[in-house]
Amino acid sequence: MATTLPAIFQQTIAQFGDRPALMFKDGGRYRSFTYREFNRRVDHLSAFLMEAGVGHGERVALLSENRPEWVIADQALLAIGAIDVPIYPTLTGPQVAQLLNDCEAKAALVSTRAQLDKLLSVAADIPSLELVLVMDEVDGHLPERVMRFEAALRQGEASRDRMQDALKGRREAIRPDDLASIVYTSGTTGEPKGAMLTHRNFTSNALTAAGVLGVESTDIELSFLPLSHVFERVVYYALLSSGATIAYAESIETLPQNLIEVRPTLLVSVPRVLEKIYARTLEKIEHDAPLKREVFYAALEIGEFFHKVMNEEGRVVFPTNVLYQAADRLVFKQIREALGGRLRFIVSGAAPLAAEIGRFFQITGVPVVEGYGLTETSPVLAFNPPDRPKFGTVGRPLDGVEVRLAPDGEIIARGPNVMKGYWGNEAATREVLDQDGWFHTGDIGRFDDEGYLSIIDRKKEILVMSNGKKVAPQPIENRLQMHPIIEQAMLIGEKRHYITALIVPDPVIAERMAKDAGIEWSNTSELLASPTVHAAVAEAIAHENRGLAAFEQIKRFELLPHAFSQESGELTPTLKLKRRIIT
Repeated sequence: MATTLPAIFQQTIAQFGDRPALMFKDGGRYRSFTYREFNRRVDHLSAFLMEAGVGHGERVALLSENRPEWVIADQALLAIGAIDVPIYPTLTGPQVAQLLNDCEAKAALVSTRAQLDKLLSVAADIPSLELVLVMDEVDGHLPERVMRFEAALRQGEASRDRMQDALKGRREAIRPDDLASIVYTSGTTGEPKGAMLTHRNFTSNALTAAGVLGVESTDIELSFLPLSHVFERVVYYALLSSGATIAYAESIETLPQNLIEVRPTLLVSVPRVLEKIYARTLEKIEHDAPLKREVFYAALEIGEFFHKVMNEEGRVVFPTNVLYQAADRLVFKQIREALGGRLRFIVSGAAPLAAEIGRFFQITGVPVVEGYGLTETSPVLAFNPPDRPKFGTVGRPLDGVEVRLAPDGEIIARGPNVMKGYWGNEAATREVLDQDGWFHTGDIGRFDDEGYLSIIDRKKEILVMSNGKKVAPQPIENRLQMHPIIEQAMLIGEKRHYITALIVPDPVIAERMAKDAGIEWSNTSELLASPTVHAAVAEAIAHENRGLAAFEQIKRFELLPHAFSQESGELTPTLKLKRRIIT
């Protein structure tokens, strides 16, 4: 088994060189190039970077959205033993400067004119930065030390043959425990820290995940989660190891359109996106003709019964099987077609998935495989087996990874995927890595009798009320967000007498409700103040309160006129709440 990322890439080129590797939107349609062409561009960029003086172990930042140039740069840097440092393109200039100074980046690759201008605005404050490559064909004169990506490829092509032995030597000198990347945590609980991830960390995780998922060379993934996040990153390595194809969505907003265009066989998502698909489906059905609505809900009941019997007995007989086929033809097929029509499964991670969402997608014929992990564990610790998922859990620990519960219920893990530590921060490393190599996740969990792991909540995010009672906010927030009227929710209760909810209503549904009720409004605040919208949210909260202990119940709520967003600094790039900032 290959234990470095360049070794995996070389194996893939040899076996799948003529297969399509990457797909991207260009001129209004999707185009692709093969693994052989992918490798050619990697070689050219590797040669350029070596000639430019990027040495083994030196850090190079990637400040870009998902696109082919990102992975070309990644493979080129890995091939010469450099350490890549992915940076979220949503960060501000000062935030970028902070991270590049922390890792002492020698070079940076940026995607667009906007990202270039952002970096140049703080470049004077980054003394280690010697070279910047810009991926887009930007117009005008470029400052000293800035070069266009395509020009770098042409320069590398001219010197590749001359440098072939040096490139091979650099690639073969890489060892499994060499650093491959410094990945900065997204900072939900404080200042970002740079997790040092090795080639062994990534390869062990990617190859095991590819085996668990049964990824094949004929698979196509539609990528929309940021490659700067380790979740999407290791999926890309898993797909690459199998010779599969990766297509890049234009944005999260264009995801519905791109699904139809690409028709992927697998999708990697976060629960929030799946919750939106679920909520939009139910909201649409509520405005359909009564007969169509009755057929839809009857189909869901048939589907739920079908899968219950299948899970318990392993087969389904007449008449349930015939009824399910009819439900599939009338209802479920249309839902699958809206997702491209070819999805074998969806991988969900980065946050807990509500069991109801998992069951919905399984019923419609697109099973969701939920996993669990952290940046520091490269990232996967546990995965639901595709053939026997258990909704409400994150599955069983991966082969080769030890997962246990500490006396206080905290999940701890040890294995080849656990990071070396935090870059330049021994104190923070000692807080999470003990002397025996156990990584302390900060998550509270429990195992069931079959070894399936459930995540209860973040240890640092559990709300400790003034009466000493503890409330896990995420499960309650997730259930609230399944109501069509609720777009986002966050609970507040730390050191307080009762639980309060901050609610962002879905603007489309709120407007429709107000129009149907004959209410006029001139701005969002007036819309949210309408009795109709307020009553709909109150009803959703009351519905959830019925299943909660008295101290967990939401006593008050406030409607917010603007959604939490990455731009406002309230969400991480994987759409998790930055609770401290919001509070």
